[in-house]
Amino acid sequence: MQVDSVTIIFVVLAAFVLWKLRSLLGEREGFEQRFQNGPPASAPGAPAQPSPMELEWSECAERGGPVWRGFEEIAKAQRDFSPKSFLGGACSAYEMIVKAFSDGDEEALRGLTSPDVLAGFKTALDARKARGETMQTTLVGLNDAKIVEARVEKNLAIVAVRFDGQFITATHGPDGALVEGDPTAPANVIDIWTFARPHDSGAPNWTLVATSPGQ
Repeated sequence: MQVDSVTIIFVVLAAFVLWKLRSLLGEREGFEQRFQNGPPASAPGAPAQPSPMELEWSECAERGGPVWRGFEEIAKAQRDFSPKSFLGGACSAYEMIVKAFSDGDEEALRGLTSPDVLAGFKTALDARKARGETMQTTLVGLNDAKIVEARVEKNLAIVAVRFDGQFITATHGPDGALVEGDPTAPANVIDIWTFARPHDSGAPNWTLVATSPGQ
């Protein structure tokens, strides 16, 4: 049987196409086999994604630092502890306590402070009253409020906050004369206030247990 040149060319081309298809299919099968058990794992050493709790804590403390370790201690004893929520409440308490002290409102102070702190405030209020003086204090605004200490002590969670605020404060004598401060110009005041909350407390409120001037 004679085989013309055209037939030979088609046979060669068919053989080449078949070989090429098998080659491509073989490569595809190998590719699919590599993914048969799912996509490749992340590269070793890739950083783990922080949890929502860690993201919140990182806004209030340096990761791994003393305050962060204090957060860890408190969170073990008080599972509802949230540094951001605490700091917001502490700022509100700061403003309320400053106003109560300025107004001489002992009842308001009693609900927000420990007996020792209340006694210190009461001593100052009694002395002011004995002199016939009045105080007017306005918080213009907080420049900054930062948690500077966190720890567990016995059955208490303890957190200290550094407040940097602008106040207008003026104290007047019985005759209305200015004794101290300036009723028109704000002054910068820095305080460190320490708050505590018992582990077994059903109330969410923290109590002011210590105050000191800051830098």
